[in-house]
Amino acid sequence: MIGLYESNGSTMPLASRFTNDELIEIGIDEAGRGSFWGPIVAGAVILPTEWTDVQSILFAQFRDSKKISPKKRVILSAGIKEHTKWGIGIVGAEEINKNGIQWANREAFRRAYQNIQGIDLSQCRLLIDGVLSVDKWEGPQELIIEGDNQYMSIAAASILAKVAHDTWIQDYCDQNPECEERYHLRSSNGYGTAPHREGIRIYGGHTLHREQYIRNWLPGTPQKTPKQSKSESCMIRF
Repeated sequence: MIGLYESNGSTMPLASRFTNDELIEIGIDEAGRGSFWGPIVAGAVILPTEWTDVQSILFAQFRDSKKISPKKRVILSAGIKEHTKWGIGIVGAEEINKNGIQWANREAFRRAYQNIQGIDLSQCRLLIDGVLSVDKWEGPQELIIEGDNQYMSIAAASILAKVAHDTWIQDYCDQNPECEERYHLRSSNGYGTAPHREGIRIYGGHTLHREQYIRNWLPGTPQKTPKQSKSESCMIRF
């Protein structure tokens, strides 16, 4: 059973549950879907049923990860791992290139909730940010547009996924400094910034690049006119 909901644009505090029944609710979100390089990463989070004062203070800080500074995201991610049940799912660039981003996005969701320890998934409801459902999930799942601005568990999953995604790339750069030198991955976290695109133009693609995303910036590809480049310089639409 799938429900699809849109954000109401409210600035009210985030809700702790979708509905008050006996099901365990798993908030799910991803990071890195639009990245040029590296994996897509999903987080899955279950909040406790009763909260301590420390947990109440922590959970009240949850928001869409894009609205939180990188330093605070790291702190909140550590708190999420300490005070919730959680899982992370990673799908690498090779799998993305082979199977496509839609498949990879759903697969990252699936791996994330399957990596939560000590729960009976048959007693769970998925709360998923966005419009992509999980295949072969037999229980209820709610697709919530801008869910990370509405539900604490989705916002927590957003934070967890973003920190895991960016840490993965930073760790790779530590082990492979030549990739950082060529593609400026530390500052871009794999996204298509101008320095990253320039590196692709000069050096070509890397095995961890997403082929569909970088095709227009590979050496020998006819370049857009300045007028077109100005309006499209920040992203590829896919």
